[in-house]
Amino acid sequence: MSDQRAFWNERFGREGYFYGTTPNLYVASIIDALQPNQNILFLGEGEGRNAAYAAKSGHTVTALDASEIGLEKAQALCSSLGCSITTVHTDLEAWNPIQRYDAVLCSFLHLPEPLRTEVFAKTLDTLGKGGIFAGEFFSIHQMPRTTGGPKDETLLYTSQELQAILATLPCNVVELCELDTELNEGRGHVGLASVVRMKVTRI
Repeated sequence: MSDQRAFWNERFGREGYFYGTTPNLYVASIIDALQPNQNILFLGEGEGRNAAYAAKSGHTVTALDASEIGLEKAQALCSSLGCSITTVHTDLEAWNPIQRYDAVLCSFLHLPEPLRTEVFAKTLDTLGKGGIFAGEFFSIHQMPRTTGGPKDETLLYTSQELQAILATLPCNVVELCELDTELNEGRGHVGLASVVRMKVTRI
């Protein structure tokens, strides 16, 4: 078992939903703006709060994560809401996309380089023309705060670094900004946080 898989299994193995059962507000806003009946992939989806929201909204949803415990809880959450999702249990290092999606979404997916760029490139490859890739991430300015996120600068984001990655990929940047926002996501993300929001479309 990878160190990351063990870390997330331990976190998601605790009682309740560590990041709550309601979606990230930015990701929810992206979902709400989609056309009906879209095929959506969620990367690093954990316990399924975003995926469940999308499935409940009528979309076809796949949730990918390294933690089998997280994905089991995602399935349980969807069952409780009367919807269903497909789950894929894999590390992103080993992810080999085999189908097309209309949108790929994530919240607080924190990857080191060069994996970050590799995953972004694979993501764009899974999208058809006009497909959406969007997410919210903790920025480098989150380091001193205690409201969530890794305490490793190499895992945090800046809009400039994301811009440099996206400039090498077949996409148009619709939104890329850094801001402070109030989080209320379970017991894992609570309070004022510094985030980077990104939305691009496949060329």
